[in-house]
Amino acid sequence: MTRISWFADRDGFTAAASGLQDAIVRFDRPIAASSAASGYCTACGRPSEFEVGQGGDHPNLRESLRCRRCGLTTRQRLIHCALAGEAEGRGGALRGALLEKSTRLYRVAHARWPWLTGSEFLGADRVPGRSYWWSTHWWRWRRTRHESITSFSYAAQSLDLLVHSDVLEHVFDTGAALRECARVLRNGGAMLFTVPFAIGNTASILRGRLLPDGSVEHIEPPEYHGDGVRHGGIYTFHTFGWDIVDRLREAGFARVEIGLCHAPREGFTASNPGVAQAWMGLPTLFRATR
Repeated sequence: MTRISWFADRDGFTAAASGLQDAIVRFDRPIAASSAASGYCTACGRPSEFEVGQGGDHPNLRESLRCRRCGLTTRQRLIHCALAGEAEGRGGALRGALLEKSTRLYRVAHARWPWLTGSEFLGADRVPGRSYWWSTHWWRWRRTRHESITSFSYAAQSLDLLVHSDVLEHVFDTGAALRECARVLRNGGAMLFTVPFAIGNTASILRGRLLPDGSVEHIEPPEYHGDGVRHGGIYTFHTFGWDIVDRLREAGFARVEIGLCHAPREGFTASNPGVAQAWMGLPTLFRATR
């Protein structure tokens, strides 16, 4: 199975990632230029095809290369791959939480790891830990657990694994969110997560500031990301740089690593292989251990 390479320092990660540029040109670019690519899906555990979905001069293979069997995109399969590695390495009875439930990733992951609970953020007026009738389509109502990354219902040191994907950039108070994530993890427990990450930036960019009346003061041009729960997308407060590592340590995590995975045959490619420094868009995620 494809393995994620983990790095505890920026220099080691940068050397490994930049060293893959020639391989990206050789293997990833032909995939970006096609409509689909044959390969092996690590989530399905069998051969499959990956739909490129969108091509042209600015493809976004991070959010495409959807497996025709399980339906997971590159980012979702990366999270699934990291979960598999953690579950295999820990063994025994585990307790974990994935901060999404209305997605295909949750359905695929929960089918394999039934101990993984799912939730969505359903609004500031909801009670964490309580389930509500919720629907992203009018005909598909489900009881859905509400959790907020800044105020979990989980008890202190009650989880072995906490997983979220492209959540933190939408939370204004990053420090509060990270402290809450550290609170609910047991000693030795791990948080796996993805964020849009500017590899070349030392400092994160604050795109907007939340004001006391609930409005947003825009510092950078407003940016919204697609969201399966809220129509119209969700506002992005941050573009993270390397200082997120320091923020994680300040929040109470003892070890912080960034993971890198490049395996074109398994559908893990640079997001846009055609650019000069395509290695900056390789599949990456973070692992923070309490």
